[in-house]
Amino acid sequence: MSERVFLYSDEYQRYDMGADHPLRPSRLVNTYRLLSAYSAFDGVVVAHPKPCSLDWLGTAHSQEYIDAVDRLSTGEHVPFPGRYGFGHGDNPVFPDMYEASLLYTGASLDAAEAICSGEARASFNISGGLHHAHFDRAAGFCVFNDCVVAINRLRERFDRVAYIDIDVHHGDGVQEAYYSDPSVLTISIHESGQTLFPGTGFVKEIGEGGGAGYSVNLPLWPYTDDEAWYYAWSTGAMPILRAFRPEAICLECGTDPHYLDPLARLCLTAQGWLKAIDDVMSIGVPVVALGGGGYNATTVPRMWALAYGSIFGVQLADETPTAFEHHAKIPTLRDTEEPEIAMHDRDYARGYARQMIEEVRSRLFSYHGL
Repeated sequence: MSERVFLYSDEYQRYDMGADHPLRPSRLVNTYRLLSAYSAFDGVVVAHPKPCSLDWLGTAHSQEYIDAVDRLSTGEHVPFPGRYGFGHGDNPVFPDMYEASLLYTGASLDAAEAICSGEARASFNISGGLHHAHFDRAAGFCVFNDCVVAINRLRERFDRVAYIDIDVHHGDGVQEAYYSDPSVLTISIHESGQTLFPGTGFVKEIGEGGGAGYSVNLPLWPYTDDEAWYYAWSTGAMPILRAFRPEAICLECGTDPHYLDPLARLCLTAQGWLKAIDDVMSIGVPVVALGGGGYNATTVPRMWALAYGSIFGVQLADETPTAFEHHAKIPTLRDTEEPEIAMHDRDYARGYARQMIEEVRSRLFSYHGL
C-alpha cells in the first residue's frame, strides 16, 4: 500500500478562463513536469481523478446553482447570471466550465477518499483549493468549492477536522460552510480584508452558536515578511491547531503570499511559506493538501514542489533539473533573493501582526483552554 497519492490529469487544463485571466492552467502542468523531472513520483501513486458526483457536490452547493453552472456552460441563456457570481472579470463563463469544475472537485474528493479508505496518509490535488465559491454563487475565480466537498468526506470518517488556509486571500467560502460547526476548525492566515479581496477574514469572525471559537483568522498587513508572518502563524494559529487535536487536516497551499505574486502584497519567500506546511505535517495526522491560488508563473511550480516534498517526505535538490523545460527561468526551488521592503512598511506590518496576535489570544484562546 502506498501512503501517498497525487491526483493529476492533463484535463485540468480545461479549467481555462481565458488568455487574459490571471488564473493560468499552465501552472498545473508546469508543476507536474517539474516533479516529473525530479523523478519525484517514485513510490507515489499518481491517480487520475474522477468527476465529482452530484450527490457529493450537493453537500457544498444548492441544486439551483449547480444547474445554473451546467446551463451556462453549454451556452444556454440564463437570466441574470450575475446572481450566480458570473460575468466579466473574476468569474467569466467559459467553454466546458461545468465539466472542468466537476473534475477538479472530484480530484479533491478522491484525495479525501484516499485518506478515508486508509489507502493514504497524505494526498495532494494541485488543481483544488478553490476556497471562494459559496453555496449558491461563484467568486474569486472559483466555481465549485472542492475544499468543502473534501472536508465533508473527511467528516464521515473523522470526528475533528481542521482546515488550514495559507493562501494570501481569506478562505471565506470554507469559513462560511462551517461557521457554526465545532467539528471543523478553520484557520486562515491572509492579507487583511481591508486591503484585499474578499474583504473578510477579520479576527472578530470567530464563528457562531456551537461553532464559536472554531473560526480563526489571522489578517496581516501588506509588506508582511517571513519573520512577521511566521510569528503570527506560530504564536496564533499553531497553539489553537494543537489544542483542537484534529484527526485529519485539509490544507490549502496557495502560493500567492509570495513577494513576486502580482495580485497581492504580502512579502514571503518560498522557504518562509514552507515553514507553515512543515508545521502542519508535524502534527502527524492524515492530510489532504489542495493547491489554491498563485499567479506568478515562476513561483507556483517551485513552491508546490517544495510543498510536495514536505507533504510526501520526498527530498528534492534545491537546484531544479536541467531536464525541466523551464529550468532557466526556475533554476532553484527556494528564493535566492529577499524582497525589498521599505523600513516604515516593514515596521508597520510587524506592529500590525503583533496587534492581530493579541486580538486572537484575547478572543479565541480561552475557547481552547489556552
